[in-house]
Amino acid sequence: MSAPTFPSVDALLEDLGITEPHELDLRFIAQHCGATIVYKPLEGCAARIAGNEERAIITVDNTSQIERQRFSAGHELGHWTFDRGKVSLFSCEDNLFIQEWSGSNPETRANRYASDLLMPHFMFRPRAVTFRQINFDTVRKLANIFTTSLTATAIRLVEHGPFPSMLVCNNVKEMEWVVFGSGTRGLWPQIPGPDTYAYDILKGRKEEASGDILATSWFEHPVAERYSVHEHSIRAYKGLVLSLLWWQNETMLSNLDDYEEERDARRSDSRRR
Repeated sequence: MSAPTFPSVDALLEDLGITEPHELDLRFIAQHCGATIVYKPLEGCAARIAGNEERAIITVDNTSQIERQRFSAGHELGHWTFDRGKVSLFSCEDNLFIQEWSGSNPETRANRYASDLLMPHFMFRPRAVTFRQINFDTVRKLANIFTTSLTATAIRLVEHGPFPSMLVCNNVKEMEWVVFGSGTRGLWPQIPGPDTYAYDILKGRKEEASGDILATSWFEHPVAERYSVHEHSIRAYKGLVLSLLWWQNETMLSNLDDYEEERDARRSDSRRR
């Protein structure tokens, strides 16, 4: 028997008549989707879901912060939406909610669903454009509106905000993941070096820092040599560092497009020869 299909998040919220952030009551939404959310202390995981084809029970650790509780509930609703009938039990640890954002797996998909549910594009985008900066100050203001975690809100701001930006997550040894905003996919960040604010945080010297730095501090690319980016980095979960990179001067990204076109043209000419 094939898995059931479900409406998109926007269609679900329209069906429920939800139009404002304060109306995003996850218990109400879950009941509509055939799931019951229970809040109680949990050990070893942030949330879990047990269900069958018809009904599910989602249990969320009520000892964690309210933002984490809401995201955990949304994450499990993602499993209920997409993975119903495949397994009867999912148990999700805290680290999944910050580390699983760029893969192709059920946990990343559940994270994405939670983000769509808690910060619907039609609510998020109009509020994001009222802020004129891409930094964690803006992230905190939006997170307060939607009662969401800084990580999930920062990702949403990068993907749906008004200016080109990038969010990079690093540990002390390597990059965990990166989220690209509009126009930035031609760039791949390096491991943060001594010229970055992230480096000081990874070394334990600071908890948070921001400012304009040379683009070459983050990107080894010919177009980066003449430009700067605004970096705002903070310490996150278990030693990870989140870095918001914002192009206040978008000329660099325009030149990046020109560079890629010229490079492709040279490669095409070379092949014809």
